[in-house]
Amino acid sequence: MRLKMGQHGASGTPGFGKLVSEVFSTYAFGKGEKAMAQESVNYQCPNCMGPLRYKGDSGMLECEFCESTFTPTQVEEAYAAKQREADEKAEAAAARAEAGEQSSFERMADEAAGASSVVTEDVIDAAVAVGAQADSSIASYLSRASWNEEERAGMRSYLCSSCGAQLTSDATTAIQECPYCGNQAMAPGSFVDTAKPDLVIPFKLDKAAAEQTLTEYYKGKKFLPKEFAAQNRIAHVQGVYVPFWLYDGSASGEGTFEARNIRTWREGKYEVTETHVYNAWRQGSSEFTRIPADGSAKMPDEHMDAIEPFDYDELTPFSVAYLPGFSAERYDQDSDACCHRAVRRMENTLADQLRDTVTGYDQVDPADPADVDAEVSFSEIKQALLPVWMLHTRWKDKDFLFAMNGQTGRLVGDLPVSPLKVVLWFLGIFLVVGAVMLGVDFGFIQFDDTVTRVGVDAGVPLVVAAGTCIYFYSQMKTAVEQRSAHAYVVNGSFDLTGSDDTFVTSYQTRTLVETDDDDKR
Repeated sequence: MRLKMGQHGASGTPGFGKLVSEVFSTYAFGKGEKAMAQESVNYQCPNCMGPLRYKGDSGMLECEFCESTFTPTQVEEAYAAKQREADEKAEAAAARAEAGEQSSFERMADEAAGASSVVTEDVIDAAVAVGAQADSSIASYLSRASWNEEERAGMRSYLCSSCGAQLTSDATTAIQECPYCGNQAMAPGSFVDTAKPDLVIPFKLDKAAAEQTLTEYYKGKKFLPKEFAAQNRIAHVQGVYVPFWLYDGSASGEGTFEARNIRTWREGKYEVTETHVYNAWRQGSSEFTRIPADGSAKMPDEHMDAIEPFDYDELTPFSVAYLPGFSAERYDQDSDACCHRAVRRMENTLADQLRDTVTGYDQVDPADPADVDAEVSFSEIKQALLPVWMLHTRWKDKDFLFAMNGQTGRLVGDLPVSPLKVVLWFLGIFLVVGAVMLGVDFGFIQFDDTVTRVGVDAGVPLVVAAGTCIYFYSQMKTAVEQRSAHAYVVNGSFDLTGSDDTFVTSYQTRTLVETDDDDKR
């Protein structure tokens, strides 16, 4: 069994660190005020006060020491009063800070800790600014997921209520494990008022599953450097409840698409192609439900989008009792700041839906959202905490970040690409397909003209090789922002309210397919 610092504090008697803090603050600054950070609320076993962990496979909270199990409701009820008291104190302190009414003792405590004891808009903005200075989404995440002694901007400090240790974290981190006693410390005032989530999807997959999934992810990647899987090292794995905004709404609009009917025939030496062009105008609307957009500037949007979808059937009313054992974030981007992502996805989806109604033609141009005049409105916006495993690895002094859906196990992330393997695969495919096409040309079809022969014998291998390599490359770069919201369209909600097809023009093209040498033969 592990011996944890502050375990005496966890069982009811103040830990040594906490006792020293209280004595120092009382006698150094007077009995009326304490120059110390606010205390966390530690979610511990009601029986032995040991650390609790939420287990996704059982849906219960389990004690690491006595192995007692509790339902989330039991744990929430046991700590509701304490959490409410801590949140109220934090709100009052934040109000004093916003009004510039902090006492000299509170300011001294913040200066001593090198971080704010309260979360205000300015502190959150400072935290976001730290990530914004990074040159990539991965660097932005790492700059805020870990901190150092030199950079304390956007940090907050508070005391572990179990052992009295001073904890420092990013201003938006709501719960973390105390590194001294191992208990889960909920930062006071993290989930109050508008910052309190409406819903949560509990974790189903544990850390071992995340690491195993990452190992499986490396397999079958044709362009992956051979030494990466063997030399790559996991630097950090963390289960995080990420704040998401879920948007319900509708999109309506109209757009015009260019469609063509094409007819081809032979006239002597020439192949004649006649094209009739039409403008197809369409008008319609569609309903959407729970389009997700993460509300954390710390989390890379492309990773958060790519791990969709979540199974919303498992959404449950928010309870802090699901959080022990994981980290949790409060949003630092509100629903107004994130809604443009949902709007873009709704507009793109409506454009696709309107375009799909243009039928009966040989060709229809792809839907371009810029050509669709759409109007989007939201009917309801909910905030939910969704489970995500973040895995950070290093190889050759480079950082690689992966995200796994903590409910479904879908894992995404960008892998390094071996240029040599790209070249070898391209050449190998080109030569093999080229040999096959030459055999077909001279053994079966025997193309008459040089243009067709070159186009087939060289063009087909080139297209096949390039297409295959593009597919292999896409497997290496899976962290991609979503452009559409087809998965969130309410069944049967699309309504085509208007359509009109108008003939625009027609034209012919003539292509020489036989030469004079062909005629002489």
